[in-house]
Amino acid sequence: MRHDPGKLPEILDECEQALVEINCNLFVQSGRLVRIYPAKEGLIFGVSRPRGAITLHPVDGAHLVELLTKAAIHQRFDARAEEYKPCDCPRRVADAFLARGNWPHLNQLAGFIEAPTITPDGRVIEQPGHDEDTELFAAFEHNVRSTSPKPMPSRTDAEKAKLVLMELVDDFPVVGEEDTSAMLAGIITSLVRRILPAAPMMAITAPTPGTGKTLVAETFAIIATGRRASVLSLGHDESEAEKRMGGVLMAGDSCILLDNVERPLKGDLLCQVCTQQFVRLRPLGASGMVSIPTHALLVATGNNLSIVGDLKRRVVLIRMDAKTERPEQRTFPRDHLKTVFERRGELIRAALEIPLAYIAAGSPAIAGLHPLGGFELWDKMVRRPLVWLGMADPLKAAEALRQQDPDLETMRMLFESWRAVFPSGQATAAEVVAASLDGMMNGTVKTNPDLYDALQMVCAEKINSRRLAGWLRTHRDRIIDGMKLEQCGMDGHAKIARWKIVKCG
Repeated sequence: MRHDPGKLPEILDECEQALVEINCNLFVQSGRLVRIYPAKEGLIFGVSRPRGAITLHPVDGAHLVELLTKAAIHQRFDARAEEYKPCDCPRRVADAFLARGNWPHLNQLAGFIEAPTITPDGRVIEQPGHDEDTELFAAFEHNVRSTSPKPMPSRTDAEKAKLVLMELVDDFPVVGEEDTSAMLAGIITSLVRRILPAAPMMAITAPTPGTGKTLVAETFAIIATGRRASVLSLGHDESEAEKRMGGVLMAGDSCILLDNVERPLKGDLLCQVCTQQFVRLRPLGASGMVSIPTHALLVATGNNLSIVGDLKRRVVLIRMDAKTERPEQRTFPRDHLKTVFERRGELIRAALEIPLAYIAAGSPAIAGLHPLGGFELWDKMVRRPLVWLGMADPLKAAEALRQQDPDLETMRMLFESWRAVFPSGQATAAEVVAASLDGMMNGTVKTNPDLYDALQMVCAEKINSRRLAGWLRTHRDRIIDGMKLEQCGMDGHAKIARWKIVKCG
């Protein structure tokens, strides 16, 4: 490759072809060049990764000089000797190559997998290297490949696979059948998460430390990657937590563990990671934003884990209770994690044969099971196969979590007391406030105590029409227990919104 003046476009084309020919583990993701190789062990920027953890690393100009120098013989004309002489790839060439932002001959990378996985049509991805259809890079070892599932398993095969996975659950004091199903859902999700555009977070809770919450999360990670999970420390600052989360997403970690969460779990980025296929993030030191895949399995653990806001409908809840004061003092007949490591291949095969059997059976409809909005493919590949095998709905425990949502309880109280005070259902915010305070001005007992209590929860510090009006606008068209909040025009010359609670459904 001769670096002559005026030949830069041709040189850049030759550079790309040279990189393709040497198969240099270089990929394109979201308009940036990345490589796959092990991350440093230990705690870095609030993230602790185990030895050998594979991550994505962006390629900079200095590193690209090295790669291009390996990929081709570079020459520069020596005017004094009047001949071409060998040289390293010039840094300006590497920088120009990076600045292109488009490398059509390099493989696009959606992410990497460290165990076989399956596509929605039932194809098993089991060969190492880059899979063109899914743009996934399979980075697993031969002993894992040899445990690939049957391509068309029967229902009987799936029943046997279910029993294999349930042996793991026997090591944990789960509360109910739905929690057993939720744990199996976590195992399957860990293997198919890279295929799914969206998937709920696994939330593991128990009333007492030492129950085994982290052990469950590590089980998911070991099956999916062959290692323990990358642990993300949220800390107490929401902004810092989102920066750390953005960092692990750009690094491409397969399983992200939020361990021993002590504060209420919430946040826009957590919600986006669960429900959106990509999020817009700014790489460290860069001025522009890039679109990063979100296909990492999120797992959170905590004692009486508190999940608030919109995140409640984005979780699969796994409840455990050892029913003892010191659960960490229990004894077990085997080392759970050692068992998972030793039987990893068998567990991978069992976990994948369950959705494969469901797909092979034609993905039959299940009466009374409504899809989880925003998670349709997860519903098809994880939740429905388990229910098809006679297991409880893995979302059942999370539904109880939703019913305990204080926001929903506030809404329910206001809607019910509103309809009791205003039979027509219609009122302005000011009229509702006045009705709640009726009887207080002259020192008598409150006429509408339930409405007053509801408005105290809505308005927090002080009941007034401005706060209530803002709350009503935020919750317009919300439905709970068959009651819907609607705006029904404006009130006279004052142009004040009128609201009503109507029965629906």
